[in-house]
Amino acid sequence: MAKKESFFIRGTTTTGAADTFVQSTIDLSAYVSALGKSIVRIKSIEGEWAQGPNSSNIPNGAPTMGSDKAGYAIWQLTTQSNAGLVSLDDRTTIGKGALFARNPDSATNPPTQVYSDSHLPQHYSDGFLVAVEDIYLGVQRGNEWTAGDELTFNIVLECEVLTMTQSAAMALSLSQQ
Repeated sequence: MAKKESFFIRGTTTTGAADTFVQSTIDLSAYVSALGKSIVRIKSIEGEWAQGPNSSNIPNGAPTMGSDKAGYAIWQLTTQSNAGLVSLDDRTTIGKGALFARNPDSATNPPTQVYSDSHLPQHYSDGFLVAVEDIYLGVQRGNEWTAGDELTFNIVLECEVLTMTQSAAMALSLSQQ
């Protein structure tokens, strides 16, 4: 029997204006074909909030906030395009995370008080099965982050390709649309 090999898929989305939802597409068509009976198991997700690549401060460095500010940044990975943030009970949700942060300093700095919450495929015994060709990384942030930092969420997915019967793969694909 062939050994299953993990591979990695990366994605990134940069936030727009404060309190505005933005998403990008991650193409899985090289791995997923419901008619061809192949699907992807997302085994785990790792992600980071960072200053965007065009930041006026430190590109890809720690995001900063103004003095004595508190704010949020939320990300989600879904099997369908969305117009805004969705909850965990939405059938398209693969994983999501929230960052609530505060900079109590009297100067602009990265936040030192942080609460983070996430719901990820590695929390489940068998990961998350995906049978659609595109998945969507959405982000939204508050206005407390330093404007020149261009807040970005970067993601790495650990995946493997699985084979199902054609009818099972098609049923899974239809349930995720």
